[in-house]
Amino acid sequence: MHYFLAFLSAFFYSLNQIFNKRLTLLLGSLPSLVVVYLFLTLFDGIFCFLLGSFNIPNLQAVLELLFLSLVGAISIFFLFESFKKLPVGVAITLANFSPIFLTVLVFLSKGTFPKPTKLVLIVFLILTLPLFFEREDRKAEKRYVFYPLITAFGWGVFGLEVFRLVNDYKLSPFAVAFYSSLFMWFIFLITCFWRCDFRKLSREFFKPPILKWSFLSGIYTSLGFISSVFAFKGISPKEAPVIEAIFTFTTPLGTLSSYLLLGERLTKRQGIAVLISFLILILFFLV
Repeated sequence: MHYFLAFLSAFFYSLNQIFNKRLTLLLGSLPSLVVVYLFLTLFDGIFCFLLGSFNIPNLQAVLELLFLSLVGAISIFFLFESFKKLPVGVAITLANFSPIFLTVLVFLSKGTFPKPTKLVLIVFLILTLPLFFEREDRKAEKRYVFYPLITAFGWGVFGLEVFRLVNDYKLSPFAVAFYSSLFMWFIFLITCFWRCDFRKLSREFFKPPILKWSFLSGIYTSLGFISSVFAFKGISPKEAPVIEAIFTFTTPLGTLSSYLLLGERLTKRQGIAVLISFLILILFFLV
C-alpha cells in the first residue's frame, strides 16, 4: 500500500505540471502562479483542517516558514519559466536533480558524508547535463535548461527546511504545506501587482479554461503531497529509499503525460538524457 501511495504521488505530481504548462503558455509564469497557488492554498487548508493542525509553536518557526516560502516561490517560478521552451519531461527530469543538492546541503549542515556509491552516481548525473542541450538551440534559449536546475537546488533547500520544521519544531506536515502555500501565494500576488498588468489579467483569471486548469493543478498538487505523507507513514527506515525511488517516476510519467495531453515529443538526444537520468536517480536512492 505504501508503494502504491508513493506511485500515486508521483502520478499526481507529474499530471499537475501539464496544467501548469498550459497556464504558463497562456498567461505567463507569475499570473499562472497566482491562480494556481490560490487553489493550492485552499486545498491545503482543507486537508490541514481535516488531517493536521494549524498550530505554530513560536516566532522562530514562523520565520523559518517565511524563509521556506521564499525559497519555494523562487524555485517554482523558474520551473514555470522553463515550461516556455522545454518539454515537461525534460523540465521535471532536471528539477528531480534535487537529491544532488540535498546531499551536499546535508553534508554542509550535518557533516554527514554520503556513501562513495552515491558520490559516483552524482558525478554520472552531472555528466548527463550536456545531453539536455540541443546543438541547434540558440544561445538565448540554452538558459532555459538551467532554470529547472535552479528549481532542483531550491527544492533541495526546501526539503531540508521541511525536515527541520516537522522534526525540530514538531509542525504538522499539513500545516507546513498550508502556510508555505499561503505565504508563496502572497509573494506571487504582490510581485504580480508590481510586475504585471493586473487589471487586464484579472479578466483572464475568470475564464473557464483558466479556472479549470488552475483548479486541477491545485488539487493534483495537494493530492500528491497527501499521498507522499501517507506513503512514508509507518514504514521502516529500510523502506524509505524505495519510496524515494518511486517518487522519481515523475520523470517517465511527466514525459508520457506531456506526450498524450500536450503532444510534446522529445528529441532522441533528450530522450536518452531523460532515460539515463531517471535510471541514475533510482539507483541513487536504492544503493
